[in-house]
Amino acid sequence: MLACAMSALLTVAAFVAGVMLRGTFPFGEASRNTNDLGQQFIPMHAYLRDVLTGAAPGDLVFSWSSGFGVPFLGDFMAYLGGTFSWIVVLFPRDGMDLALYVIAVLAVATAAAAMTAYLRLLRPTGPAWLAVVAGVSYALCGWAMDDAVYMTVWLNGLVAFPVLCLVCEWILRRRTLLPLVVSPFVVALLWTSHFYTVYMATIGAAIVVLARVLSYDASVSARRRITGVLRCALAVVAGIGLAAPLLVPTFWAVRYSRPSPHIEFQAMDWTDFLSRLLAGSEGVGTSPGLAVGTVLLLLALSLPVNSAVARRERLVWTGAVVLTLVSMQVTLTHEVWHGFDTPNGSPFRQAFVVAGLLVIAGWLSGSAGLRGWVPVVVPLALVAALYVGVRDGQFVTETTRLVVPIMALAAVVAWLAGRRSWAAVPAVIVVGAAVVVEATAGVVAIDEARSRIIGAHPTWGDTNDQVRELVLAADAWPESRVAPGGYVTQNDPMLLGGQGPQYYSSTIPDAVARALIDLGFGYAGFGRANYDPANPVIDTVFAVAARPAPDADGTMRLERYDTGPLVTVRPGPPWSSADPGAFGRQETALGADVYTVPDAEVVANRSVTVLARGDDLVVAPVPAADLPAEVQLTAVCPAGTERYLAAPSFVGDVLDPETGWRPVLPPYARYPGLHQGAGMQRVGGPVDAALTLRIHGQTVLPRHPVGCLDRSLLASVAAQPERRPESIEVTGHGIDVRLAPGAADGTVVFGVIRSPGWRCSAGDGPARTPSTAAGLIAVPVEAGVTEVSCGYRPRGLRMGLALGAGALAVVAALAVAAVVVRRRVDHRFDRL
Repeated sequence: MLACAMSALLTVAAFVAGVMLRGTFPFGEASRNTNDLGQQFIPMHAYLRDVLTGAAPGDLVFSWSSGFGVPFLGDFMAYLGGTFSWIVVLFPRDGMDLALYVIAVLAVATAAAAMTAYLRLLRPTGPAWLAVVAGVSYALCGWAMDDAVYMTVWLNGLVAFPVLCLVCEWILRRRTLLPLVVSPFVVALLWTSHFYTVYMATIGAAIVVLARVLSYDASVSARRRITGVLRCALAVVAGIGLAAPLLVPTFWAVRYSRPSPHIEFQAMDWTDFLSRLLAGSEGVGTSPGLAVGTVLLLLALSLPVNSAVARRERLVWTGAVVLTLVSMQVTLTHEVWHGFDTPNGSPFRQAFVVAGLLVIAGWLSGSAGLRGWVPVVVPLALVAALYVGVRDGQFVTETTRLVVPIMALAAVVAWLAGRRSWAAVPAVIVVGAAVVVEATAGVVAIDEARSRIIGAHPTWGDTNDQVRELVLAADAWPESRVAPGGYVTQNDPMLLGGQGPQYYSSTIPDAVARALIDLGFGYAGFGRANYDPANPVIDTVFAVAARPAPDADGTMRLERYDTGPLVTVRPGPPWSSADPGAFGRQETALGADVYTVPDAEVVANRSVTVLARGDDLVVAPVPAADLPAEVQLTAVCPAGTERYLAAPSFVGDVLDPETGWRPVLPPYARYPGLHQGAGMQRVGGPVDAALTLRIHGQTVLPRHPVGCLDRSLLASVAAQPERRPESIEVTGHGIDVRLAPGAADGTVVFGVIRSPGWRCSAGDGPARTPSTAAGLIAVPVEAGVTEVSCGYRPRGLRMGLALGAGALAVVAALAVAAVVVRRRVDHRFDRL
């Protein structure tokens, strides 16, 4: 226990010292909210805190905060299920930046302690100081600092790997039923903390178990080896079964989510790949963080030639490490590691398993003692050759160039000094301190290099305070919504409050993403993130009654709108607009014709050519044209209307006489991983004048890109009293509506996108999957029906509960059997 505590303490010291030296939050002004940490994890943890304190407009099953209502269980499992996430309740609402930092600190400390505990169990006679050093090296490996520290939930995989190894080692050593009873609950806890990286950790633990049983000496029978593996498999499968009530609905949530484009895996150049074994190397999102520090790397490389370790053990563990390393570069095994879904970024997410295997190999060699000069010279020669070969590589930092030779020299000196009894203790202290210093330097180098590549969102500041104060002041849910905008992140509704449309998640249902895009929303990441168009028709359809907006001096003010109710009652079956594109879909969602869509023509000139292609117009500059090239778009709107441009794929700018040139889509909008779409936007100026556009290259416009909105007609539709139900009651994941008595046949339309899992009933009728009106939930009602009820239930929940119950029954049966066996043994002893 002391070794585990020391490992955790030194890990925290190195990690915190690195942050302090960088001057990063919470020890400096620089934000650490890189990429998804700022965009997703911090807002979602803020929502989790609201759920736990009863302040959220939703629950863990469904969130009313984002996307006008979206399933949330998939987000919980993908971003929030970690063991330490629940500590957010201990922090103030504006303290989520600090909460996520503390969670990261706790996770790396736990990973270090777990790895130290496993190594001590694996080879109890090994030196405790080396197990401590190995735990620190694992917890602060390149993958943890380069990839996982700002994808906080990934750190649960870092913790899970040594814990699963511990569990299986316990099962292999104890042939009783007790480990089979306890272990499934540990496995279930890990699999619900983050199924994705824990899946990889489980594969890694399976590799370790196979290596263990194959490396047993001849005294261990084949039967004992096989039954040991089967017992471990039973515990893991039972644990996954216990987690099934969350895992099965998450599986369906992922199946229903917005698909990412197909990615072909590309293996790296082996020289660059192996360069990531060196301490301080950095390559976030493009290469594997394999570094475990110079000392553990040297020890791992010594294993194949260290005669102090049994030959069988050397062969098996060396083969396991090498094959696992190679598996990262082979397409088939790469796909297995990632569940046959190649990620869009960070393609080597399993690197922490290789780091763990390197640490285990280093421990097996170091704890046995280095016998002779060969296990000292060979690793030094290999590291030196790698160092020289990659010294100018793209992933090697100045820190790498400095610390690797110094640490190698320190390791040799310490080994030589350790051969003298009087110098053994000082040598251990020097090596331990050097490892911690090197880890700290690696934290600094990686963070510094990453900050030059990926920007960071600001920590909580004045804008957050202003927007949240305005949102809370205007909150009238469920009578109406408040849209906080996207002034800080794409998930401001979760971060700052309200019930807005903006939402960024890898588990956003495809139905929600497509419906919002079709209604004229802008998007990024192939539709996984959407932008609030602040469109008056959308506001009326979804009951958005208020929105913060910036003044000229940067301060925030609240804009309020007259809007329709969250649920509307419409006569007859759902009406469908004949207008094209987003204009017609908005009208269908509204249930009224409020746009005029004029014929449009792009006037070709000497600088551009225009070619019709299906429903689009291809606009391209001529080869000799000066860029950007301007083009005129004629589309005459009736007097008294407002002009809107809906051109989701147009890469270029529009000239607004009121604001000047404004980008529709920037040139980088279609880069891989971004793939943005333009939202519908208002264009000022005379509505009977041509629009002026400019382009930088070939792009496309829809045939009917302009719509003319009659605001007075929209206001009259929103104000119709017969459209309002008598009452609306919203629960965590349901809506109950009461209609006026004596209503005729009609349709009740909800300002909620129909995602898979919604079921609705009218009156005493059965619950059915509702129909839709432009993607919105629509429920037909017969005359005299006064109640409509809709509820969301994640698909797969019943199956998950059944599997969980089955797994629990198996574990309970094992527990009963363990008690019976124990009583029989006690009875035999009593008779003696």
